[in-house]
Amino acid sequence: MALRAAGLDVLGGDRVSLDTIASEFGVSRETVRRGRNELLRRMAVPAEFLAQFSPPPEQSIESPATARALRRMLTMTGPMAWDEILSAWARAGGRPPYSPLPADIDSTRAWIGRAGGIAIAADPISGRLIASAIVPEALDKVGQFLYDNLAGQQTGLDRNALLDAAEGVGLRRTTIATTLSMHPAVARMGRATWCLRGNASMPALPVKPHAPEPYRATRVRPTSFVWEPDGALRLEFSLPRGPSPVVAVPRAIAELVEGRDFDVKLEVKPTRISVRNARLWGFGPLVSAAGLTSGSRAVVEMNLLANTATFCAAQRTELSK
Repeated sequence: MALRAAGLDVLGGDRVSLDTIASEFGVSRETVRRGRNELLRRMAVPAEFLAQFSPPPEQSIESPATARALRRMLTMTGPMAWDEILSAWARAGGRPPYSPLPADIDSTRAWIGRAGGIAIAADPISGRLIASAIVPEALDKVGQFLYDNLAGQQTGLDRNALLDAAEGVGLRRTTIATTLSMHPAVARMGRATWCLRGNASMPALPVKPHAPEPYRATRVRPTSFVWEPDGALRLEFSLPRGPSPVVAVPRAIAELVEGRDFDVKLEVKPTRISVRNARLWGFGPLVSAAGLTSGSRAVVEMNLLANTATFCAAQRTELSK
């Protein structure tokens, strides 16, 4: 009776009314209703069972896993400038635990203080923020493999040789190939050649923690923006190191340009500047054409209506139109 009341005795048919079922079995409608509810209650899947198959909650920068991931990277690479860390971190595309890190100085210092196990201080010569792991983090099997094979490789290691070595220690070639495409601690030196960022040797454990350098008044100039009279959005920033520099977009305007591409015309070769995950990409060729070096101030002006951009040094020497 309860099966019939719940409509489970037939497939694809119309559910019969409670009154009809009560008439067929010579009982009251209330008896049928209670039988149906009891059956459905017993069939209900417990919430704790469903929770086992629910997707994990989205991780944020405040997740301990994010701090551990940064300590692991610094354990593998040694001290790194914060702008280099942001560039390396962007390789993971924001996948957990690589949640986007803060880009401005004050937020960075505040987050480092909460994360623990990481020291950050301004370099006395360049003024750049340098981060290091004062308590090295234990590496997982893949991270340890990459460190063992890439640390000290001044000219990098061939990709196929690295994949062959992975098979020798019981790791899948596909696992290492995927890791190379997104792990922040590694970088491609050339065609099919990979190295460890910083190429620094990891000190033997345990490492004696050292106090961070005292805070200095001199600061690296942050990324700034302004709207030009013609409506163009003008970003001014310091160039990070590396052949493929990445610059964080100020939060106030990130939503306006997120996911957009801006064409830049050059006499030699047209290029394109993209904004992904609140990061500015693709201006490496423009930096090379200008002969600019890391730490130099540069300007990108974006026409949001025409989806075009110009790149110039901060002193307004234009390189493209």
